[in-house]
Amino acid sequence: CINNSIYETTVYRDDVYLGLMHIEKLETKLAKEIVEERILHGPYRSLEDFLKRISIGIETLQTLIFIGALRFTGLQKNELLIQARVSLNHFKPEQRLPSFFETPVQAYQLPKLARDRFEDAFDEIEILGFPVSCSPFDLLQTRFRGRVMAADLPQYHKQEVKMLAYLISRKHVPTKKGTMFFGTWIDVNGDYFDTAHFPDNLQKYPFQGGGCYLLLGQVEVDFHFPTITILKMAKMPFIPDPRYADDDKRFETQRKIVEDVSMTQRKPYPQEHEIGLPRLRMTPKK
Repeated sequence: CINNSIYETTVYRDDVYLGLMHIEKLETKLAKEIVEERILHGPYRSLEDFLKRISIGIETLQTLIFIGALRFTGLQKNELLIQARVSLNHFKPEQRLPSFFETPVQAYQLPKLARDRFEDAFDEIEILGFPVSCSPFDLLQTRFRGRVMAADLPQYHKQEVKMLAYLISRKHVPTKKGTMFFGTWIDVNGDYFDTAHFPDNLQKYPFQGGGCYLLLGQVEVDFHFPTITILKMAKMPFIPDPRYADDDKRFETQRKIVEDVSMTQRKPYPQEHEIGLPRLRMTPKK
């Protein structure tokens, strides 16, 4: 929201406002100008007030509208888009100069369009790379949410579990046998857990980008912390994007979910027999 967000993400009590830095198509200079202008001269009162105070192009303005940054106006996105085009088409640079009198804004009677409740989520995925108006689990075609939750994993040591989780990040680890990954996930209850993906398994069940996955693996509990060694996994499809009628486009957006991958550029660590350092048991001194 242009009236609450700053450049970085901030927390106000129980509310989290994403920073303008996360909007990829928004230039850093413009993002900081929006915040500085608001601090100097107060909150933006309307779309027209925003346009008088900030020099912005139609494409960038449309991005702000689609992401919900102008929802404080109380107008639907289609109303804002029409008003934005009309305002910019008739806008003159001298209108940005300070004025003693507030020029009344022409009111337009626009039709109220019905919006699918998930349209905003797909707008967010397209612009931010992840949804914020709903959980990614809400966008899944399946209603299955996992047989075991992350909070219960310590009870399943050495047992196989089937889970459904959203991929947060994965870390690349080079080994003698090939590429290995450690994954960090979150379940539908908001609890985190980790997974291990060995090279032979990754050849059969590779990562397919960000999103939700169905996971099958064996739980290993070390020092009360569980890790799942993955045996099988599959990415789960989202519902069709309600913004499009074209079948080819209705499943494109879910491929735009941002994936956080940490790559390691070092060579694999040598094994003990390669460097002549046998592992010796340490005995405490008396």
